[in-house]
Amino acid sequence: MYIKSLQIQNFKSFKDVKIDFNKEVNILTGVNNSGKTSILEAIALWQECFVKLLRQAERGTQNYSKNDFILGNTQNKYFPFEQINSVRSPNFEDIFYNQEKNNRILLKANIQNEGQNIEVGFQIGSSGSNYVIELFDFKQYNFAFFNKFFRHFPLPISLFYASPVSAIGERENFTTTPLIKDAIQSRKSASVLRNRLYALYRNNIDYSNFLSNLNYILFDNNEKLEFFTQSDIQKDSRVVFNFKIASKDNEKDLALLGSGSLQIIEILLNLYYREQKSDLNLVLLDEPDSYVHRDIQRRLLKIITEFSDKNQIFITTHNESLIRNSAVNQLFHLENKAENHYQALDNKELIKISKNGNKHFTGIYPLISNPIISSLSNSNGLDFINAIEADQIIFVEGEDDARIWHILLQKAFIPPKNKKYVFWVLGGISNVFKEIIAYKTVFSAIKNQQTLWEKSVLILDRDFYNDLQINDLQNLFYSEKSKSNIGIKTFIPEFCTLESVLLTEPEKLSHLLSVWILNYHAKNIGENTLLQNSKNAFDALEKAFSNKFTNHFYTESAFTLSGHKKLITEIILPQIKNLQIPKSISTHELKIEGELRTYIENCLQNKEFYKIAKKEEVELFINKILEPHGLVFDVEKDFINLIRGVDVKPWFNAWDFLKKL
Repeated sequence: MYIKSLQIQNFKSFKDVKIDFNKEVNILTGVNNSGKTSILEAIALWQECFVKLLRQAERGTQNYSKNDFILGNTQNKYFPFEQINSVRSPNFEDIFYNQEKNNRILLKANIQNEGQNIEVGFQIGSSGSNYVIELFDFKQYNFAFFNKFFRHFPLPISLFYASPVSAIGERENFTTTPLIKDAIQSRKSASVLRNRLYALYRNNIDYSNFLSNLNYILFDNNEKLEFFTQSDIQKDSRVVFNFKIASKDNEKDLALLGSGSLQIIEILLNLYYREQKSDLNLVLLDEPDSYVHRDIQRRLLKIITEFSDKNQIFITTHNESLIRNSAVNQLFHLENKAENHYQALDNKELIKISKNGNKHFTGIYPLISNPIISSLSNSNGLDFINAIEADQIIFVEGEDDARIWHILLQKAFIPPKNKKYVFWVLGGISNVFKEIIAYKTVFSAIKNQQTLWEKSVLILDRDFYNDLQINDLQNLFYSEKSKSNIGIKTFIPEFCTLESVLLTEPEKLSHLLSVWILNYHAKNIGENTLLQNSKNAFDALEKAFSNKFTNHFYTESAFTLSGHKKLITEIILPQIKNLQIPKSISTHELKIEGELRTYIENCLQNKEFYKIAKKEEVELFINKILEPHGLVFDVEKDFINLIRGVDVKPWFNAWDFLKKL
């Protein structure tokens, strides 16, 4: 069970904000005062409203039965200012947007569990010095479903809130479970840290796992932190814990432990502390990276993620290191706006950098996980850190390649969603041949567990290379049988350009077009109708090819291909020892022109139009399909819109190579 989305209205700096969470780890990033902590407080306040209003009905009504659990009634809704513990609020009006008490707060959560979902919303108003808390739409609420949806009454939702800890008190008395719960709820959990550690200390299995996780996070298991206590809750008023790290150390009081270690202990205690089983366990960690080293942050995130199978975890941070170690589906970037709809960054796309005819972008493509970097038009040192820490570096020819492949790699059925890709734009096939050896030299010398070159791949457009030339190019760049090559795995799809993949499977194109028309033109045109139209479109395409493939085209294209092959023979081949020159490498323009004619004629004869169609022909083809419906397709802007509609059904087989990345 998890909170799928939360709507926040008229709360603190938020006028109307919705955020779509994932069920495991949610990391809220952004500059100071962007609203990160306010999101945590909104979640905590929502849960506090739930707890305050939840009661068991003493009698039935038309809306619920006797003994059903319900959320409040008309009498039980007034709560003094001092009784709201989940929000920092020095003054009564501080929790309201613009401090306007007349703006009623709405906190509405959509909770999902095994395909079912329920909405639980609370409105908060004011009456004198009291907050007025009510279930949103109480009279219409489906309490029968509410009682089936949650199983673990009277506390189906538990919440633990941890703020940064720099120190703990020198003394701590034993206290009761309700007071421990209250301290956790009101963000004073550090004041009962010893009490919580004592409760865990008496549970051999959990305590052993706790120590194992703690020593992994703090020391990567190279040292060992141990705790000692002689305190007995039955005899003593105070709870005392000592610690030592090395076996030869003297025992010291827990208060003398460093702030970073105390911070990790506090976080782990929230993950381990459970008074009773709940349906929904929420863990809120406000800047857990405070006071801790970069490597500790990485190991901490790993352990937190392991606990997310039983907890929905919310973290705030503006620490670049923690962000870089996080999966994009965990990251939410807040923008300090009163009204917004936030989603995880894996729902975002790479921004387009080259605009209005400016020079095409080359270099490391800015990541969506760093909006500050992605606002720049040039690579910088921070971008290079992205490349070092990525799981895969993908070299591509152009900016559009990076953006399209990125969208496709974000689909759920492509490799693990937490895999990190960095795109490196080379700026055209000529630059690939000119610069690839230089990149190999530099990238082979930079290592982070493996060299950058070992985790690099290259994706090239097919253009007008025939099958033999494609095979030789791929072997030139990478061959498992021989080390006499450049050593970078290379994928050259069977379609001519990014856009021409649409010609490979007309049925899937028809589905994709139907989705695009509905989303962008609000028209419902069936797939079968569009598929029928594609037959005429293929006829128009053949006519377009007959006008395109003239003697001038072959001569000009042969000149271009000759230049590419000269780059191979003059730059690449001399630097690769013992390499047998590929059969297809010839710079003689007449020979190249003859091969090109043969290749294109075969493609036309076999109706393999996807091998020879450029974006202009793809645009013509789609517009011919859309012509009977009065619609127009602009390949420059609409192709990416079309790709956004890709899901499992219209996944083109020619993209399957992406699953190998």
